[in-house]
Amino acid sequence: MKKGIESCIMKMKAKKGVAIMAESKSTFIKKLLDNVIASDELSKTYAVPSKREQLALKIDNRVTEKLLATNHLEKMVRTLIRKRSKSTQKEIVNITLKNYRIFL
Repeated sequence: MKKGIESCIMKMKAKKGVAIMAESKSTFIKKLLDNVIASDELSKTYAVPSKREQLALKIDNRVTEKLLATNHLEKMVRTLIRKRSKSTQKEIVNITLKNYRIFL
């Protein structure tokens, strides 16, 4: 009987952990979308919240909508941060409709 209760408690803790992880991921995207450096009618430039380097993303508005709808924006940004060069300190990445699939 105790094993059944313990397994239920473990499952509940696991679900809470998953919810916390999902919440932390969404705060990362919120921080990214709040850090608008420059914008025009076709695109916006965002400063990526990273301690490693100063990374800026210039993303077309149509691409931003697609990436947010499919939840690929966070995956793309985290991949760009992870795949950075050691010698690069500051970088601006242009993402358009033609090349956004490269970064996924």
